[in-house]
Amino acid sequence: MNRYFLHQYFAQETASRLAILRHTPQHITLIGADGDISRALLAQPFPQAQFTEYDPRSDWLAHAATQRQPTGLLNKLFHKTIPQICQPFDFRLPEAQADLLWANLALLHTAEIVPILENWAAALKTDGLLFFSHLGGNTLPEIRRLLAAHGIACAAPTLVDMHDLGDMLFHHGFYDPVTDTAELVLTYQNPDTFWQDMDNTGVWAALRVSDDTAARAIVQDAWQTGELTQITLETVFAHAIKKIRLPENESVVQFYPRKPAV
Repeated sequence: MNRYFLHQYFAQETASRLAILRHTPQHITLIGADGDISRALLAQPFPQAQFTEYDPRSDWLAHAATQRQPTGLLNKLFHKTIPQICQPFDFRLPEAQADLLWANLALLHTAEIVPILENWAAALKTDGLLFFSHLGGNTLPEIRRLLAAHGIACAAPTLVDMHDLGDMLFHHGFYDPVTDTAELVLTYQNPDTFWQDMDNTGVWAALRVSDDTAARAIVQDAWQTGELTQITLETVFAHAIKKIRLPENESVVQFYPRKPAV
């Protein structure tokens, strides 16, 4: 089973939006190791960029590193080692270091969105770009209805509406936020594959069910009986530009050339 199937889908969809970049990023910060999928995608258009990768899971970092081991003598001689930092997603990042910050489904592993966005904004240089993928509030309606029928609540505080996410970006360090969404319907033949996707991506944890053991048993039984055959994810893709940070009581003054007299 491909443990990075969904990561690959979301990374490729996010990468399709890179055409808006006007400048080549020199330093790219990766939030979340995904089997080296995101780095490999970004290295194609930006081969000279320096990467730094952050993830709280040491085994995920280690696996990403193994995926980029060079083969052949020349590749080994010119191979660039990518710094990897194992730390929680809410730990402070180096300030104003990155031209581009990229997070593939990383928000699913966080407790609150706003502090993470502020951390990402601080990590970007002025006019640096943020690209990330996430899941919206209409994710897993089939499972939510099933669990609600059994009296199990799903708080899902980080699975938010696309427009709310755009507002969060605008009010917490970014301007010109762009978010778009679509439905992704997945059909599973094997419940084991379903659980792998739910746990690897962090979607199940993001539901914040009131009784995890009972909820898993209910969902597993639904797969076994055929009551559950497919799930729906609300995909969210977003990008935004880091705002200029000015001292208190200061503002940007812009001058425009005077129009010639008619």
